[in-house]
Amino acid sequence: MLLLRVITASIFAPLVIFSVVALEKLGFSLALAIIFIIALWEFSTLAKLKSLTAKVAYIFAIIGITFFLINKTLALLPILIASFAWWLIALYWIVVFPRSSNHINKNLFVILINGLFLFTPAALSLIALHMNNNYLVLLLFGLIWAADVGAYFAGKAIGKIKLSPNVSPKKTVEGLAGGIILSLIVAGTYVFVSLGNPSISDYLTYGVLSIIISLASVIGDLFESVLKRLANVKDSGRLLPGHGGILDRIDSLTCAAPIFFLFFTYIL
Repeated sequence: MLLLRVITASIFAPLVIFSVVALEKLGFSLALAIIFIIALWEFSTLAKLKSLTAKVAYIFAIIGITFFLINKTLALLPILIASFAWWLIALYWIVVFPRSSNHINKNLFVILINGLFLFTPAALSLIALHMNNNYLVLLLFGLIWAADVGAYFAGKAIGKIKLSPNVSPKKTVEGLAGGIILSLIVAGTYVFVSLGNPSISDYLTYGVLSIIISLASVIGDLFESVLKRLANVKDSGRLLPGHGGILDRIDSLTCAAPIFFLFFTYIL
């Protein structure tokens, strides 16, 4: 399984890096739309939208709203603040699961709201980041990947204390710590290479950012695990051998991207 994961990642990661570095705004937005359409299809299945018509209408609604908001710069901050509030609710659902089971997919309106806050703020944040500095998108991906890889190997090696046993029994506190440590290393490397004569303050700032993104990525991952438990499936799809579906690969991004953008735009 590990070998299959590595092979898939070695193909997928260069494509992602190429898209971030080489594509202009339109090309990057279209590439992102394709990824998110597939993820939305998987999400609509997890949310138990059964008919093809309902799934297609749902996907078009989310994508249409997202593209409508791309150039609405004044709306971006309120959207991101609302997204942050929604993720606090999602965190509550994770903590109290399975008691939250009846609320998450309660009706079509709730499913629509969940999809909007999962995908639209992340897409808008990625497009805005890419327009300003595409290497920040690479940093975001690097921090998320580092948190994932560090958590995997640390959890395998020394993991004992369950992080969220009702949602994802394999995740451990030790794994979380390993992910944070590796993301700190990635952040420190970025500061050393990119900033030129960085100060202690720079290292501290990016260190705090890496910890926040590591935690956010875990929340995104755990929320998707909640959805999969409600749907009684192991993976959101089968498109990526060893990894599952597209949603399984971008679940961390859905929570981390808006927070990363907020940090760089309004804190740094």
